[in-house]
Amino acid sequence: MKIARMVPALLLAIIPVASQGAVPVTTAPLSQLLSTPQLSAPATVVARNQPTIASEISARIESIPVHVGAPIEKGGPVARLDCRTQESRLRGAEATANDLAARREFAASQLKRARDLQMKKGISDEIVEQRAADLASLENQLAAQQELINQAALDVERCIIKAPFAAVVTERLADEGSLAAPGTPLVTLVQLDQLEVSADLRAGEARQVTASESTRLTVDGETYPLQLRHLVPVVDERTRTREARFIFVDAAAPPGATGRLVWEPDHKVLAAEYLVRREGALGFLYLNGNKAHFHPLTDAVEGQPAIVTDLPPDTAVIVEGRQRLSDGDTVRVED
Repeated sequence: MKIARMVPALLLAIIPVASQGAVPVTTAPLSQLLSTPQLSAPATVVARNQPTIASEISARIESIPVHVGAPIEKGGPVARLDCRTQESRLRGAEATANDLAARREFAASQLKRARDLQMKKGISDEIVEQRAADLASLENQLAAQQELINQAALDVERCIIKAPFAAVVTERLADEGSLAAPGTPLVTLVQLDQLEVSADLRAGEARQVTASESTRLTVDGETYPLQLRHLVPVVDERTRTREARFIFVDAAAPPGATGRLVWEPDHKVLAAEYLVRREGALGFLYLNGNKAHFHPLTDAVEGQPAIVTDLPPDTAVIVEGRQRLSDGDTVRVED
């Protein structure tokens, strides 16, 4: 029994006096504990154009060959209108133009004869001038009539209303057989190509996104690479944010989808689990010789990772045992 009691005493005698009060700790290089954070913000896929297609003429609607949810190609028919009135106006304008063209040819031949007689002194200058004026008047009338033909032809083209781009029909606003007037809404379209991603970012987030080389959108587990197109140079007075617009690099998410804009900043952070609070300040403890040294981080926030830029990467950060340490405590590093 005496021998068993003597063993602890012998061990204490072997341990150096300076290490008897040291706190056992484990350490890790700062470089191994730093990580690149993944930041995110709410984002929405928006179509560049979402027009309501309306009639440009007065006519009865013959058909609307599209349905809600149906895709339509660029130039595809959205609606067909009764075009008999417009076609009749076009034929009448063309007939009037043909009459004016014939009268112009006759006036031109009369002017030529008048000038021939003028050279032979067989007609007065006044008559020649009158023939020239008649020809000029008919040419002006013919030019004006050609514009009426162009307008009538344009109205005929407007009888078939076409999609201005590849789109999907989201609303059908008129019925077949009803009378459409200029401005009567027929269908609503959402553009399928040239989709963009919109995100409202705070000032710091906007700076990070602008500097980031990797931005992407995550929607329902799918990831879509993005490229920043424009950062709106106006701050919203209500939310104090700026809108950022992104374009898809490859495949695009469907319009209207909501997800998260994800990016990595150009700095690394120390996880919040390694932070401790000492004398009202947040920071971490690292090994300085055989002493624990507290390094405050002025921008650290409770429960959030913190940026560390002012220490070398091989700094030995105290991992285990840090909770009971204060600045200047003697420590003993263990495996």
